[in-house]
Amino acid sequence: MKEWMKENMIYMIVVGILLIFSGVAVYRNLTSGKPQKPKSEQTIPSENDSSSKSTLETVDEKNYRTAKLKLEHPYSESSDEKKQQVLKAFDEAINDVEKAGHLSKVKGTVENHLSMSQAGMVQTFAMVLLVNQYSYQSSKLEVTRSDNDDVVQFLIVLTKDGEDNCYFVGNFNTTVHQIQLKNYVGGNIGGTYR
Repeated sequence: MKEWMKENMIYMIVVGILLIFSGVAVYRNLTSGKPQKPKSEQTIPSENDSSSKSTLETVDEKNYRTAKLKLEHPYSESSDEKKQQVLKAFDEAINDVEKAGHLSKVKGTVENHLSMSQAGMVQTFAMVLLVNQYSYQSSKLEVTRSDNDDVVQFLIVLTKDGEDNCYFVGNFNTTVHQIQLKNYVGGNIGGTYR
């Protein structure tokens, strides 16, 4: 027995220390569990208190904020020159999508500036325009800087009467003039093909 204790002395010390720490933890838990009376204050909201006024955020405002926060630098602006490049690329891309006339004919190409976008995002973009009849609002285009020197980020707004706005965000490579659609937020897009 003495030999066994000598051989396993380290294990016995570790187990003893663990038992001591467990005992201390249980003791603290029991002594700190004294019932406390809950404190409650009743306040009467005043009409002049601006913090008591709650404004409800519309679905469009929430979708816009969500889309805007997907950008790397959402509250910065890019140069007018780069904004004009993005504007021109989107005009050409949307014209190409509308010329195609059908979802199956829309592909991301260098000519329509969508070659850097994944096929699924190109199809979704085309679905919003062709099937769901959303309109591109070039005046609402936002272009922000990004962490890369040859890339800016964009937020475009697509609108339709009676529906929530649809927002697409992504990257625009200023060297090769290509659009990379990354995310979309909002809108009643659905999955109906015609």
